[in-house]
Amino acid sequence: MSQEDQALTLSNPRLLSAVYFLLLSVILTCIIDVLFYFLGAEQFLPLFKAIVLAVIIAACFGALFGEKIVHSPKPYGHRVFLWGFLMVIAALPFYDLGYLLLANDGTSQSFWHGKPQESLQIYLFVLAYSFIIAGFWLAIAAGLAAMYLRGRLVYDILRSKYRRHIKSAEMGTLDQNHRKRHHRVRIIH
Repeated sequence: MSQEDQALTLSNPRLLSAVYFLLLSVILTCIIDVLFYFLGAEQFLPLFKAIVLAVIIAACFGALFGEKIVHSPKPYGHRVFLWGFLMVIAALPFYDLGYLLLANDGTSQSFWHGKPQESLQIYLFVLAYSFIIAGFWLAIAAGLAAMYLRGRLVYDILRSKYRRHIKSAEMGTLDQNHRKRHHRVRIIH
């Protein structure tokens, strides 16, 4: 007798995945910014703009890939890792485009005021370097994070939902018993 996987019954996998990857993007953006600061790299994109851009991209792509990640049937290990990996690979070109839109350096100025062919070359250069420097490692981290989301966090959420339901049912019976046992108390001053 096969038992149905409770993770497949989660009602909002896209919302859960969007919020999960949104929070991870804020943490990773801060960590990467601090790491580049200590390495002495110049900050082309202010931290606030980088966080806003990362949040928007991570939430959108987390929502797009959320159902595939959360509702993957067992055995889900390699499949979920691959969806998380592909999510970052698909999101990185959009992040780089946003970077070029928001950056405060000469590269973004050349991107906007140059010829279309030069703009395309700048975009492809930034895209290639982002894949080389951080893209592959972020994709691996996102794959592992997707495995944690599907393998652990979803079940923790379902378990807490079940506990909350049981606790509210118990509180309802306790509340009824409490009302029956106690009489009205009047305080006179």
